[in-house]
Amino acid sequence: MFKSILMPIDGSTHSYKPLPVVVDLARQLDVKLVFLSVAEPRLYNGSDMDAVRTGAEVESGNLSSAQKNVGRALASARSANVRCEAVVSLSRVPCDEILSTAERLQCDAIVMATRGKLGVIDTMFNESLTQEVLKKSSIPVLVFP
Repeated sequence: MFKSILMPIDGSTHSYKPLPVVVDLARQLDVKLVFLSVAEPRLYNGSDMDAVRTGAEVESGNLSSAQKNVGRALASARSANVRCEAVVSLSRVPCDEILSTAERLQCDAIVMATRGKLGVIDTMFNESLTQEVLKKSSIPVLVFP
């Protein structure tokens, strides 16, 4: 049925909510888990040396945070003897990065959490990342509230 499951993690408490269930499911089905954390790249790509240096520091900090985010998930999976790997990438479009990672690594499903209810204004003007993934994914997506 499944050979590999992708679980995106952004470091928020909500993003770890599926972790115990996903680890248990992977252990029972003997599937590989892929943990993905998408770091935001530098926002400014100017030629001013101070801006370049500051941008590089911000980007480096974002990558470091993303590594820590997947580290916690890796530890949990490894302690349950589940095959797993971590992917950290830079992207301004997390949805596209999630879907391209799933495709590139041949994941059969995506498991992710949602932040829950957004306000009326938020839902009118901003689609959540979970909604975007659900809309664009060609593989099953299991969403934890």
